[in-house]
Amino acid sequence: MNKKYPVTTLIALYDPDAIGIRTLATFAKEKLGARVNQVFFKNLFTSRFPYTNEELRLLINLIEELNTELLGISLRSSSYNSAVSIISALKSRLKGVKIILGGIHPTLCPDECMEMADIVCRGEGEYPFINLMDNFYNPAFSLNSIKGLWVKEGAQTYKNDVAELIDINELPPVDYSPQDKWQIEDGVLKQGDPSVNNSVGEVFASRGCPHKCTYCTNHTLRDILNKGKFVRLRSVDNVIKDIHNLKKYYSGLKKIVFADEVFALDKNWVIEFSRIYRQEVGLPFAALFYPGTINRQTLDILKDSGLTHVRAGIQFGAVNIRKDLYKRNETNESIINLARMSHDLGVRVTFDVIVNNPYETEKQLEEGLDFYLSIPKPFELNLHSLVYFPQTELTKKALTDQIIKPHQVEGHAQEALRVNHVLLKDKKMAYDYQNNLFYNCLFSLTSKPFMAKKFIKWLSMRSFLKRNPAVLLFVAKAANVINIGFIGFGLLRNKEITIKDAIHALRQIVFTAAVNK
Repeated sequence: MNKKYPVTTLIALYDPDAIGIRTLATFAKEKLGARVNQVFFKNLFTSRFPYTNEELRLLINLIEELNTELLGISLRSSSYNSAVSIISALKSRLKGVKIILGGIHPTLCPDECMEMADIVCRGEGEYPFINLMDNFYNPAFSLNSIKGLWVKEGAQTYKNDVAELIDINELPPVDYSPQDKWQIEDGVLKQGDPSVNNSVGEVFASRGCPHKCTYCTNHTLRDILNKGKFVRLRSVDNVIKDIHNLKKYYSGLKKIVFADEVFALDKNWVIEFSRIYRQEVGLPFAALFYPGTINRQTLDILKDSGLTHVRAGIQFGAVNIRKDLYKRNETNESIINLARMSHDLGVRVTFDVIVNNPYETEKQLEEGLDFYLSIPKPFELNLHSLVYFPQTELTKKALTDQIIKPHQVEGHAQEALRVNHVLLKDKKMAYDYQNNLFYNCLFSLTSKPFMAKKFIKWLSMRSFLKRNPAVLLFVAKAANVINIGFIGFGLLRNKEITIKDAIHALRQIVFTAAVNK
Protein backbone atom coordinates (compact mmCIF):
# COMPACT_ATOMS: atom_id res chain seq x y z
CA MET A 1 0.00 0.00 0.00
CA ASN A 2 1.42 3.38 -1.03
CA LYS A 3 1.99 5.86 1.76
CA LYS A 4 -0.22 8.92 1.67
CA TYR A 5 1.43 12.33 1.50
CA PRO A 6 -0.29 15.73 1.59
CA VAL A 7 -1.16 17.31 -1.74
CA THR A 8 1.65 19.84 -1.76
CA THR A 9 2.01 22.95 -3.89
CA LEU A 10 5.13 25.13 -3.87
CA ILE A 11 5.10 28.69 -5.22
CA ALA A 12 8.06 30.70 -6.47
CA LEU A 13 7.53 34.47 -6.62
CA TYR A 14 9.14 36.40 -9.51
CA ASP A 15 11.75 33.71 -10.13
CA PRO A 16 11.21 31.22 -12.98
CA ASP A 17 14.65 29.67 -12.31
CA ALA A 18 13.50 29.05 -8.71
CA ILE A 19 16.25 26.66 -7.66
CA GLY A 20 14.74 26.56 -4.15
CA ILE A 21 11.36 25.00 -4.92
CA ARG A 22 12.81 22.94 -7.76
CA THR A 23 15.32 21.36 -5.39
CA LEU A 24 12.70 20.65 -2.71
CA ALA A 25 10.28 19.06 -5.19
CA THR A 26 13.02 16.94 -6.74
CA PHE A 27 14.30 15.88 -3.31
CA ALA A 28 10.81 14.81 -2.21
CA LYS A 29 10.37 12.83 -5.42
CA GLU A 30 13.76 11.14 -4.98
CA LYS A 31 13.52 10.37 -1.23
CA LEU A 32 9.79 9.75 -0.78
CA GLY A 33 8.45 9.08 -4.24
CA ALA A 34 6.04 11.96 -3.58
CA ARG A 35 4.72 14.35 -6.22
CA VAL A 36 4.94 18.07 -5.53
CA ASN A 37 3.18 20.74 -7.59
CA GLN A 38 5.29 23.75 -8.60
CA VAL A 39 3.87 27.14 -9.54
CA PHE A 40 6.06 29.87 -11.04
CA PHE A 41 4.23 33.11 -10.32
CA LYS A 42 5.54 35.63 -12.84
CA ASN A 43 8.92 36.53 -14.20
CA LEU A 44 10.40 39.70 -12.75
CA PHE A 45 11.95 41.27 -15.82
CA THR A 46 9.84 42.90 -18.53
CA SER A 47 6.56 41.88 -16.87
CA ARG A 48 4.09 43.90 -14.83
CA PHE A 49 5.11 44.11 -11.17
CA PRO A 50 3.84 42.97 -8.78
CA TYR A 51 0.80 41.27 -10.40
CA THR A 52 -2.71 41.90 -11.69
CA ASN A 53 -5.96 40.92 -9.99
CA GLU A 54 -6.53 38.41 -12.77
CA GLU A 55 -3.15 36.77 -12.11
CA LEU A 56 -3.95 36.52 -8.40
CA ARG A 57 -7.33 34.97 -9.24
CA LEU A 58 -5.64 32.40 -11.49
CA LEU A 59 -3.23 31.50 -8.70
CA ILE A 60 -5.94 31.03 -6.04
CA ASN A 61 -8.08 29.01 -8.46
CA LEU A 62 -5.15 26.74 -9.29
CA ILE A 63 -4.34 26.10 -5.62
CA GLU A 64 -7.98 25.19 -5.06
CA GLU A 65 -8.27 22.98 -8.16
CA LEU A 66 -5.16 21.05 -7.15
CA ASN A 67 -6.84 20.25 -3.79
CA THR A 68 -3.77 21.64 -2.05
CA GLU A 69 -3.35 20.62 1.58
CA LEU A 70 0.19 21.93 2.19
CA LEU A 71 1.15 25.20 0.50
CA GLY A 72 4.76 26.36 0.51
CA ILE A 73 6.03 29.74 -0.62
CA SER A 74 9.70 30.42 -1.26
CA LEU A 75 10.21 33.93 -0.03
CA ARG A 76 12.84 36.58 -0.63
CA SER A 77 12.60 39.73 1.46
CA SER A 78 11.61 41.82 -1.55
CA SER A 79 8.58 39.62 -2.30
CA TYR A 80 7.29 39.62 1.29
CA ASN A 81 4.47 42.10 0.56
CA SER A 82 3.27 39.97 -2.34
CA ALA A 83 3.23 36.91 -0.09
CA VAL A 84 1.15 38.78 2.50
CA SER A 85 -1.44 39.70 -0.17
CA ILE A 86 -1.53 36.21 -1.68
CA ILE A 87 -1.93 34.50 1.70
CA SER A 88 -4.63 36.98 2.75
CA ALA A 89 -6.58 36.26 -0.45
CA LEU A 90 -6.04 32.54 -0.01
CA LYS A 91 -7.28 32.47 3.58
CA SER A 92 -10.42 34.41 2.68
CA ARG A 93 -11.23 31.85 0.00
CA LEU A 94 -9.84 28.48 1.14
CA LYS A 95 -9.95 26.85 4.53
CA GLY A 96 -7.80 24.09 5.92
CA VAL A 97 -4.70 24.68 3.77
CA LYS A 98 -1.57 24.55 5.93
CA ILE A 99 0.94 27.22 4.90
CA ILE A 100 4.72 26.92 5.19
CA LEU A 101 7.14 29.72 4.32
CA GLY A 102 10.80 29.12 3.54
CA GLY A 103 13.74 30.88 1.96
CA ILE A 104 15.93 33.84 2.86
CA HIS A 105 13.32 36.11 4.47
CA PRO A 106 11.77 33.49 6.79
CA THR A 107 15.27 32.52 7.87
CA LEU A 108 16.18 36.14 8.69
CA CYS A 109 12.77 37.26 10.02
CA PRO A 110 10.92 34.16 11.29
CA ASP A 111 8.74 35.94 13.86
CA GLU A 112 7.36 38.27 11.21
CA CYS A 113 6.63 35.36 8.87
CA MET A 114 4.92 33.32 11.59
CA GLU A 115 2.23 36.00 11.72
CA MET A 116 0.84 34.76 8.39
CA ALA A 117 1.99 31.13 8.26
CA ASP A 118 1.42 27.89 10.14
CA ILE A 119 5.02 26.78 9.71
CA VAL A 120 8.27 28.59 8.95
CA CYS A 121 11.41 26.84 7.74
CA ARG A 122 14.63 28.47 8.91
CA GLY A 123 17.76 27.53 7.01
CA GLU A 124 18.19 24.83 4.44
CA GLY A 125 14.90 23.07 3.91
CA GLU A 126 15.50 19.76 2.16
CA TYR A 127 15.29 17.45 5.17
CA PRO A 128 12.81 19.54 7.20
CA PHE A 129 10.52 19.56 4.14
CA ILE A 130 10.52 15.82 3.51
CA ASN A 131 10.18 15.14 7.27
CA LEU A 132 7.10 17.36 7.26
CA MET A 133 5.60 15.60 4.24
CA ASP A 134 6.50 12.14 5.57
CA ASN A 135 4.82 12.72 8.94
CA PHE A 136 1.97 14.99 7.89
CA TYR A 137 -0.64 12.25 8.55
CA ASN A 138 1.24 10.43 11.32
CA PRO A 139 -0.82 10.82 14.53
CA ALA A 140 2.05 9.41 16.60
CA PHE A 141 4.46 12.09 15.41
CA SER A 142 4.50 15.71 16.50
CA LEU A 143 5.36 18.10 13.67
CA ASN A 144 6.56 20.61 16.23
CA SER A 145 9.64 18.47 16.86
CA ILE A 146 11.12 18.74 13.35
CA LYS A 147 14.47 20.51 13.30
CA GLY A 148 14.54 23.57 11.10
CA LEU A 149 10.82 24.29 11.53
CA TRP A 150 8.91 26.76 13.62
CA VAL A 151 5.41 25.32 14.08
CA LYS A 152 2.27 27.05 15.29
CA GLU A 153 -0.20 24.97 17.29
CA GLY A 154 -3.07 27.03 18.65
CA ALA A 155 -1.61 29.89 20.64
CA GLN A 156 1.75 28.13 21.01
CA THR A 157 4.68 28.51 18.58
CA TYR A 158 7.43 25.90 18.77
CA LYS A 159 10.76 27.39 17.71
CA ASN A 160 13.13 24.59 16.82
CA ASP A 161 16.81 25.08 16.11
CA VAL A 162 17.99 25.10 12.50
CA ALA A 163 18.79 21.75 10.93
CA GLU A 164 22.33 20.71 10.12
CA LEU A 165 23.58 21.89 6.75
CA ILE A 166 23.06 19.30 4.08
CA ASP A 167 25.78 17.50 2.17
CA ILE A 168 24.93 19.00 -1.21
CA ASN A 169 26.24 15.89 -2.97
CA GLU A 170 23.06 14.20 -1.75
CA LEU A 171 20.98 16.40 -4.04
CA PRO A 172 19.77 14.70 -7.24
CA PRO A 173 19.74 16.55 -10.59
CA VAL A 174 16.83 18.99 -10.66
CA ASP A 175 13.68 17.72 -12.35
CA TYR A 176 12.78 19.91 -15.37
CA SER A 177 10.04 17.66 -16.69
CA PRO A 178 6.70 19.35 -17.48
CA GLN A 179 4.68 17.29 -14.99
CA ASP A 180 3.08 19.05 -12.01
CA LYS A 181 4.29 22.51 -13.08
CA TRP A 182 2.45 25.70 -13.98
CA GLN A 183 3.39 29.24 -14.86
CA ILE A 184 1.30 32.39 -14.45
CA GLU A 185 2.45 35.27 -16.65
CA ASP A 186 0.75 38.21 -18.40
CA GLY A 187 -2.67 37.12 -17.15
CA VAL A 188 -2.33 33.59 -18.56
CA LEU A 189 -1.97 30.21 -16.83
CA LYS A 190 0.18 27.69 -18.70
CA GLN A 191 1.13 24.15 -17.77
CA GLY A 192 4.73 22.99 -18.04
CA ASP A 193 8.18 24.19 -17.01
CA PRO A 194 8.84 27.83 -17.96
CA SER A 195 12.61 27.39 -18.25
CA VAL A 196 13.03 24.62 -20.80
CA ASN A 197 12.72 26.95 -23.80
CA ASN A 198 15.67 29.02 -22.58
CA SER A 199 19.00 28.84 -24.37
CA VAL A 200 20.91 29.40 -21.10
CA GLY A 201 20.88 26.88 -18.24
CA GLU A 202 21.75 27.68 -14.62
CA VAL A 203 23.80 25.32 -12.45
CA PHE A 204 25.15 25.51 -8.90
CA ALA A 205 28.52 23.92 -8.20
CA SER A 206 28.58 25.08 -4.57
CA ARG A 207 26.58 26.60 -1.72
CA GLY A 208 27.61 29.42 0.54
CA CYS A 209 30.00 32.36 0.25
CA PRO A 210 33.42 32.69 1.92
CA HIS A 211 33.18 36.49 2.16
CA LYS A 212 31.41 38.77 4.64
CA CYS A 213 30.28 41.81 2.66
CA THR A 214 28.24 44.13 4.85
CA TYR A 215 25.39 44.69 2.37
CA CYS A 216 24.79 40.97 1.77
CA THR A 217 22.72 38.49 3.77
CA ASN A 218 25.36 35.77 3.44
CA HIS A 219 27.33 36.93 6.47
CA THR A 220 24.10 36.92 8.53
CA LEU A 221 23.11 33.48 7.23
CA ARG A 222 26.52 32.13 8.18
CA ASP A 223 25.83 33.10 11.81
CA ILE A 224 22.35 31.52 11.75
CA LEU A 225 23.28 28.34 9.86
CA ASN A 226 26.10 27.38 12.18
CA LYS A 227 25.47 23.63 12.07
CA GLY A 228 28.23 22.64 9.68
CA LYS A 229 30.51 23.89 6.93
CA PHE A 230 28.88 26.92 5.32
CA VAL A 231 30.75 26.85 1.98
CA ARG A 232 30.38 23.46 0.26
CA LEU A 233 31.49 22.21 -3.14
CA ARG A 234 29.60 19.64 -5.17
CA SER A 235 31.64 16.86 -6.68
CA VAL A 236 32.57 17.35 -10.31
CA ASP A 237 30.62 14.20 -11.26
CA ASN A 238 27.43 15.58 -9.72
CA VAL A 239 27.84 18.95 -11.42
CA ILE A 240 28.31 17.25 -14.79
CA LYS A 241 25.19 15.12 -14.11
CA ASP A 242 23.26 18.36 -13.55
CA ILE A 243 24.42 19.71 -16.89
CA HIS A 244 23.57 16.49 -18.75
CA ASN A 245 20.14 16.75 -17.14
CA LEU A 246 19.74 20.31 -18.46
CA LYS A 247 20.74 19.16 -21.94
CA LYS A 248 18.05 16.48 -21.69
CA TYR A 249 15.25 18.96 -21.06
CA TYR A 250 16.49 22.22 -22.66
CA SER A 251 15.99 21.63 -26.38
CA GLY A 252 17.97 24.73 -27.41
CA LEU A 253 20.65 24.83 -24.69
CA LYS A 254 23.57 27.00 -25.84
CA LYS A 255 25.32 28.08 -22.66
CA ILE A 256 25.78 27.24 -18.97
CA VAL A 257 25.83 29.88 -16.23
CA PHE A 258 27.28 28.86 -12.88
CA ALA A 259 25.25 30.73 -10.28
CA ASP A 260 27.66 30.13 -7.37
CA GLU A 261 28.43 33.10 -5.13
CA VAL A 262 32.10 32.59 -6.05
CA PHE A 263 33.28 30.05 -8.61
CA ALA A 264 36.59 28.14 -8.74
CA LEU A 265 37.29 28.10 -4.99
CA ASP A 266 39.46 24.96 -5.11
CA LYS A 267 42.31 24.48 -7.59
CA ASN A 268 42.14 20.67 -7.69
CA TRP A 269 38.39 20.83 -8.29
CA VAL A 270 38.95 23.28 -11.15
CA ILE A 271 41.49 20.98 -12.83
CA GLU A 272 39.19 17.95 -12.63
CA PHE A 273 36.12 19.96 -13.66
CA SER A 274 37.81 21.50 -16.67
CA ARG A 275 39.01 18.16 -18.01
CA ILE A 276 35.62 16.46 -17.70
CA TYR A 277 33.59 19.50 -18.82
CA ARG A 278 35.67 19.84 -21.97
CA GLN A 279 35.25 16.14 -22.79
CA GLU A 280 31.58 15.65 -21.89
CA VAL A 281 29.87 19.04 -22.22
CA GLY A 282 31.78 21.45 -24.42
CA LEU A 283 29.31 24.32 -24.10
CA PRO A 284 30.38 27.93 -23.42
CA PHE A 285 29.97 28.88 -19.76
CA ALA A 286 30.01 31.93 -17.49
CA ALA A 287 30.83 32.23 -13.80
CA LEU A 288 31.25 34.74 -10.98
CA PHE A 289 34.73 35.31 -9.51
CA TYR A 290 36.29 37.41 -6.76
CA PRO A 291 39.07 39.78 -7.91
CA GLY A 292 42.39 39.01 -6.27
CA THR A 293 41.60 35.35 -5.62
CA ILE A 294 41.48 34.27 -9.27
CA ASN A 295 44.81 33.94 -11.08
CA ARG A 296 45.95 33.60 -14.67
CA GLN A 297 46.66 29.87 -14.37
CA THR A 298 43.11 29.11 -13.22
CA LEU A 299 41.60 31.32 -15.92
CA ASP A 300 43.77 29.58 -18.53
CA ILE A 301 42.48 26.17 -17.42
CA LEU A 302 38.84 27.33 -17.42
CA LYS A 303 39.19 29.10 -20.77
CA ASP A 304 40.43 25.86 -22.33
CA SER A 305 37.33 24.07 -21.09
CA GLY A 306 34.81 26.65 -22.36
CA LEU A 307 34.81 29.77 -20.15
CA THR A 308 33.59 32.70 -22.26
CA HIS A 309 32.33 35.18 -19.66
CA VAL A 310 33.87 36.35 -16.38
CA ARG A 311 31.73 38.28 -13.87
CA ALA A 312 33.08 39.92 -10.72
CA GLY A 313 31.63 42.18 -8.06
CA ILE A 314 33.74 45.27 -7.42
CA GLN A 315 30.89 47.29 -5.83
CA PHE A 316 32.50 50.72 -6.07
CA GLY A 317 35.49 52.51 -7.54
CA ALA A 318 36.58 54.37 -4.40
CA VAL A 319 38.82 52.11 -2.31
CA ASN A 320 37.71 53.32 1.12
CA ILE A 321 34.03 52.71 0.33
CA ARG A 322 34.84 49.15 -0.76
CA LYS A 323 37.15 48.40 2.14
CA ASP A 324 35.72 50.35 5.08
CA LEU A 325 31.98 50.40 4.34
CA TYR A 326 31.47 47.19 2.33
CA LYS A 327 34.39 45.18 3.82
CA ARG A 328 35.59 44.14 0.38
CA ASN A 329 39.30 43.42 0.16
CA GLU A 330 40.00 43.56 -3.57
CA THR A 331 42.41 46.27 -4.73
CA ASN A 332 42.15 48.47 -7.79
CA GLU A 333 45.15 46.62 -9.20
CA SER A 334 43.44 43.21 -8.81
CA ILE A 335 40.36 44.48 -10.68
CA ILE A 336 42.39 45.93 -13.52
CA ASN A 337 44.47 42.75 -13.65
CA LEU A 338 41.32 40.63 -13.98
CA ALA A 339 40.20 42.77 -16.91
CA ARG A 340 43.59 42.43 -18.59
CA MET A 341 43.74 38.66 -18.07
CA SER A 342 40.26 38.32 -19.54
CA HIS A 343 41.26 40.39 -22.57
CA ASP A 344 44.38 38.31 -23.11
CA LEU A 345 42.27 35.16 -23.17
CA GLY A 346 39.50 36.65 -25.30
CA VAL A 347 36.95 36.28 -22.49
CA ARG A 348 34.07 38.71 -21.98
CA VAL A 349 34.26 40.49 -18.59
CA THR A 350 31.47 42.12 -16.57
CA PHE A 351 31.83 44.05 -13.31
CA ASP A 352 28.96 44.53 -10.84
CA VAL A 353 28.88 47.84 -8.96
CA ILE A 354 26.58 49.37 -6.36
CA VAL A 355 25.14 52.84 -6.98
CA ASN A 356 22.87 55.22 -5.05
CA ASN A 357 24.83 54.87 -1.82
CA PRO A 358 24.13 57.84 0.50
CA TYR A 359 27.47 57.39 2.28
CA GLU A 360 29.42 58.37 -0.84
CA THR A 361 30.76 61.92 -0.99
CA GLU A 362 31.22 63.98 -4.15
CA LYS A 363 34.96 63.37 -3.96
CA GLN A 364 34.43 59.61 -3.73
CA LEU A 365 32.01 59.67 -6.66
CA GLU A 366 34.65 61.46 -8.72
CA GLU A 367 37.23 58.91 -7.58
CA GLY A 368 34.89 56.11 -8.60
CA LEU A 369 34.40 57.65 -12.04
CA ASP A 370 38.15 58.02 -12.52
CA PHE A 371 38.70 54.39 -11.56
CA TYR A 372 36.06 53.04 -13.96
CA LEU A 373 37.72 55.13 -16.68
CA SER A 374 41.05 53.45 -15.83
CA ILE A 375 39.74 49.91 -16.39
CA PRO A 376 40.97 48.71 -19.78
CA LYS A 377 38.17 48.22 -22.30
CA PRO A 378 36.22 46.26 -23.34
CA PHE A 379 34.25 45.52 -20.19
CA GLU A 380 30.63 45.70 -19.09
CA LEU A 381 29.25 47.37 -16.01
CA ASN A 382 26.11 46.22 -14.19
CA LEU A 383 24.65 48.95 -11.97
CA HIS A 384 22.88 47.68 -8.85
CA SER A 385 21.00 50.20 -6.73
CA LEU A 386 21.87 49.80 -3.03
CA VAL A 387 19.15 47.87 -1.21
CA TYR A 388 18.87 47.36 2.55
CA PHE A 389 18.24 43.70 3.36
CA PRO A 390 17.13 42.60 6.84
CA GLN A 391 19.74 42.02 9.54
CA THR A 392 22.79 42.91 7.45
CA GLU A 393 25.61 44.93 8.96
CA LEU A 394 25.08 47.80 6.52
CA THR A 395 21.34 47.91 7.18
CA LYS A 396 21.93 48.11 10.94
CA LYS A 397 24.38 50.96 10.39
CA ALA A 398 21.98 52.85 8.12
CA LEU A 399 19.19 52.49 10.70
CA THR A 400 21.47 53.68 13.50
CA ASP A 401 22.63 56.62 11.39
CA GLN A 402 19.00 57.40 10.50
CA ILE A 403 19.75 57.13 6.80
CA ILE A 404 16.70 54.88 6.46
CA LYS A 405 13.68 54.04 8.60
CA PRO A 406 12.56 50.52 9.63
CA HIS A 407 9.77 50.45 7.02
CA GLN A 408 12.38 51.03 4.30
CA VAL A 409 14.18 47.74 4.96
CA GLU A 410 13.40 45.05 2.38
CA GLY A 411 10.37 43.08 3.43
CA HIS A 412 8.26 46.10 4.23
CA ALA A 413 9.94 47.72 1.23
CA GLN A 414 10.36 45.90 -2.08
CA GLU A 415 12.97 48.06 -3.72
CA ALA A 416 15.07 45.20 -5.11
CA LEU A 417 12.18 43.97 -7.24
CA ARG A 418 10.56 47.31 -7.98
CA VAL A 419 13.67 49.01 -9.30
CA ASN A 420 15.10 45.88 -10.99
CA HIS A 421 18.71 45.53 -10.16
CA VAL A 422 20.73 46.22 -13.33
CA LEU A 423 18.57 48.97 -14.73
CA LEU A 424 19.51 52.53 -15.60
CA LYS A 425 16.35 54.43 -14.69
CA ASP A 426 15.22 57.69 -13.18
CA LYS A 427 13.00 56.00 -10.61
CA LYS A 428 11.66 57.48 -7.39
CA MET A 429 13.27 55.47 -4.61
CA ALA A 430 11.71 54.06 -1.47
CA TYR A 431 14.24 55.95 0.63
CA ASP A 432 14.37 59.57 1.73
CA TYR A 433 17.22 60.41 -0.64
CA GLN A 434 17.41 60.66 -4.41
CA ASN A 435 19.07 58.27 -6.80
CA ASN A 436 22.26 59.73 -8.22
CA LEU A 437 21.22 59.82 -11.85
CA PHE A 438 24.05 62.12 -12.96
CA TYR A 439 26.86 59.84 -11.79
CA ASN A 440 24.97 56.65 -12.63
CA CYS A 441 24.84 57.79 -16.27
CA LEU A 442 28.52 58.70 -16.26
CA PHE A 443 29.44 55.34 -14.74
CA SER A 444 27.37 53.64 -17.42
CA LEU A 445 29.24 55.43 -20.21
CA THR A 446 32.67 54.35 -18.91
CA SER A 447 32.15 50.79 -20.16
CA LYS A 448 31.23 51.78 -23.72
CA PRO A 449 34.17 51.12 -26.06
CA PHE A 450 33.09 53.90 -28.44
CA MET A 451 32.95 56.58 -25.69
CA ALA A 452 36.27 58.43 -25.26
CA LYS A 453 37.56 58.96 -21.72
CA LYS A 454 38.16 62.66 -22.32
CA PHE A 455 34.59 63.11 -23.55
CA ILE A 456 33.15 61.40 -20.44
CA LYS A 457 35.34 63.60 -18.20
CA TRP A 458 34.11 66.63 -20.15
CA LEU A 459 30.50 65.55 -19.55
CA SER A 460 31.24 65.16 -15.83
CA MET A 461 32.23 68.83 -15.60
CA ARG A 462 29.12 70.24 -17.26
CA SER A 463 27.00 71.98 -14.64
CA PHE A 464 24.02 71.98 -17.02
CA LEU A 465 24.01 68.17 -17.11
CA LYS A 466 24.36 67.98 -13.35
CA ARG A 467 21.26 70.16 -13.00
CA ASN A 468 19.45 68.27 -15.77
CA PRO A 469 20.62 64.64 -15.56
CA ALA A 470 17.66 63.46 -17.68
CA VAL A 471 19.57 64.76 -20.73
CA LEU A 472 22.53 62.57 -19.78
CA LEU A 473 20.16 59.66 -19.21
CA PHE A 474 19.05 59.89 -22.84
CA VAL A 475 22.70 59.70 -23.97
CA ALA A 476 23.40 56.75 -21.65
CA LYS A 477 20.37 54.80 -22.85
CA ALA A 478 21.24 55.38 -26.50
CA ALA A 479 24.78 54.17 -25.77
CA ASN A 480 23.30 51.09 -24.06
CA VAL A 481 21.28 50.14 -27.12
CA ILE A 482 24.32 50.45 -29.39
CA ASN A 483 26.57 48.52 -27.00
CA ILE A 484 24.06 45.75 -26.37
CA GLY A 485 23.72 45.41 -30.14
CA PHE A 486 27.48 44.79 -30.39
CA ILE A 487 27.38 42.34 -27.46
CA GLY A 488 24.40 40.51 -28.93
CA PHE A 489 26.10 40.18 -32.31
CA GLY A 490 29.16 38.69 -30.60
CA LEU A 491 27.04 36.21 -28.66
CA LEU A 492 25.22 35.17 -31.83
CA ARG A 493 28.53 34.72 -33.63
CA ASN A 494 29.84 32.56 -30.77
CA LYS A 495 26.55 30.60 -30.68
CA GLU A 496 25.91 31.55 -27.04
CA ILE A 497 22.40 32.81 -27.82
CA THR A 498 19.86 32.10 -30.55
CA ILE A 499 18.16 34.32 -33.12
CA LYS A 500 15.02 33.89 -31.03
CA ASP A 501 16.82 35.45 -28.00
CA ALA A 502 17.97 38.39 -30.13
CA ILE A 503 14.47 39.00 -31.50
CA HIS A 504 13.05 38.90 -27.97
CA ALA A 505 15.55 41.58 -26.89
CA LEU A 506 14.58 43.77 -29.86
CA ARG A 507 10.91 43.47 -28.98
CA GLN A 508 11.72 44.66 -25.46
CA ILE A 509 13.69 47.68 -26.71
CA VAL A 510 12.62 50.00 -23.87
CA PHE A 511 13.71 47.44 -21.30
CA THR A 512 16.89 46.64 -23.25
CA ALA A 513 17.88 50.31 -23.32
CA ALA A 514 17.79 50.41 -19.52
CA VAL A 515 19.82 47.24 -18.92
CA ASN A 516 23.24 48.74 -18.45
CA LYS A 517 26.06 46.82 -20.09
